[in-house]
Amino acid sequence: MIGCWCALAATKIHAQRVQFPSSVAPASPFAAAPSPVYPATPQPSLTPAIQSFDPYAAPGMAAPPIDVPYSAPALTPNFGAAPPTVTPYGMNPATVAPPMQGIPYAPPPNSNILQNMPTVQWNRGTYDYTNPDGSTSRLQRFMQQLTVESTYLMGNHNPDQLAWNRLEMAATFGVPIFRNPDTPLLITPGFAFNWLEGPSGPNADLPPRVYDAYLDTAWSPKLTERLSADLGFRTGVWSDFSYFDSRSMRFMGRGLGVYTLSPKMDVHAGVWYLDRNKVKILPAGGVYWRPNPEWDLWLLFPNPKIRKRFQNLGQIQWWWYVAGEYGGGAWTITRSEDGPADGARDDIDYNDIRVMLGLEWETQTRLHGHAEIGYVFDREIVYSQTNLPPEYNLDDTIMFRLGFDF
Repeated sequence: MIGCWCALAATKIHAQRVQFPSSVAPASPFAAAPSPVYPATPQPSLTPAIQSFDPYAAPGMAAPPIDVPYSAPALTPNFGAAPPTVTPYGMNPATVAPPMQGIPYAPPPNSNILQNMPTVQWNRGTYDYTNPDGSTSRLQRFMQQLTVESTYLMGNHNPDQLAWNRLEMAATFGVPIFRNPDTPLLITPGFAFNWLEGPSGPNADLPPRVYDAYLDTAWSPKLTERLSADLGFRTGVWSDFSYFDSRSMRFMGRGLGVYTLSPKMDVHAGVWYLDRNKVKILPAGGVYWRPNPEWDLWLLFPNPKIRKRFQNLGQIQWWWYVAGEYGGGAWTITRSEDGPADGARDDIDYNDIRVMLGLEWETQTRLHGHAEIGYVFDREIVYSQTNLPPEYNLDDTIMFRLGFDF
């Protein structure tokens, strides 16, 4: 009697236990025969397949130059070859934001701070979305990038030296135009603090701080299969904020044509409008060459850059590079109280030329960074109003820069 009850209980427990079929089921002499009422049938997976994608796989975008608008480089048409590698400062070589303290420069599209090992094609500004019917749509990300960059130029209280500490923050947003997510209008509001120390010579008095508050727009429309454009406009206020007038507002622009010779080479030609007191317009252009996934040669004036990928550590790509940059900016100021132009209002330029050696890194999680050390020469301050003096030459110095994009 007891044996019968145990047998019935065991049968009920076995019938209520949830079982998942396996590809290999070991035979057991004690396994109960399958019930004719509840046949075991394969069940569909409870977890739907989700297409993985990396929304910010493309080259990291660098912070925009302090006073020159920058635009993303036009997309290089694909003529049957693999697309170029990523760019070190943003969505594409031209998409790279210009250096913080001078003319913007855009690293080559595949120059992004990553590339080593199997080439990874990342797309920072767009992502693919799988529709309910199974089709795939490419969508544009509204928030493209957040950028923080710090630049320090060494100096002390000597008459011909100027220490410059700059902190810049910017956010880039993408707005699709003509329903094309690959060539969005990039809108970048930004703000920069500039702390000055020196020079201490006569007639060289400067305020302790000047600021940049700007709005940058950039667009790289594709006109034909091979021809595109690189357009940018920036406006805002550059001042020490002790006073404001029409000279505090500046209007800068960038216009270049881009012709694709091959999937590995583009030719750029155009001008930069800087709206400074001494230099209003600079010619811009050159060749952007991507011979292989390991090299990016951004041979464009006035901001050339050559990058070499040297290491891949997990999902992090590492590059070293050498670059040149036309740095500086223009601000309205009130001359400091300890100078001969005590309290006078002035409109100044600070100009220099920089040569840098740098290291860049980027991950698939959208984080990109760069560190640089550079030599700064041909430095000058140009005064446009008080003429005390009209120009002031400064000693050469060393520059350090660290930046992050997300």
